[in-house]
Amino acid sequence: MRPLTLYARSRNIPSALVVLPVVVLIAWSALHSPWTPLSASLTCLAAVLVATVGLAGQDPELDASTAVPWPFWRLAHLLLATLAATAAVLLVQELGYEPSSATFVVRDTAGMIGLAGLAATFAGARLAATAPVLWWAVAAIMRPGESLTARIVSWPLGSPDDAVTTWTAAILFAAGVTAYSVKGSR
Repeated sequence: MRPLTLYARSRNIPSALVVLPVVVLIAWSALHSPWTPLSASLTCLAAVLVATVGLAGQDPELDASTAVPWPFWRLAHLLLATLAATAAVLLVQELGYEPSSATFVVRDTAGMIGLAGLAATFAGARLAATAPVLWWAVAAIMRPGESLTARIVSWPLGSPDDAVTTWTAAILFAAGVTAYSVKGSR
């Protein structure tokens, strides 16, 4: 078998690619009336949770003992997960009349992928979903504010034109992708 096929199978990527559009379509159909930043962000979160399901292999000892350039594979994995989750949300939301801006979807998906990468690196792949879910939950219940702290904490629901929310998501994405690529899952 080819290394790409083995890597994809060991990370459950084929099943995630099949489930991803289904989950996004279900989330969109349940939340799109009306399509708000809250519902769009929740749909992005659902896509990220499916796309990041395989951040660790089934046998950590086997992964640690092979002479494979893991940083490259892990980087490609997160970048392709970001691309797949973003594309799924952007395509499905076009079924409605009021799609969110592409900037909003890209920002939310990238930031949440970064959070998942950070959680996988420091807490393990099984807990990778906790960081994006918890941050999204705090942002959803937090009262919107104009302070810098409020804008950083509520970045998933902030305006796509706000530089603070965009930079927060970009920093989370860069930190998560870098940490996961270099160190891998705990």
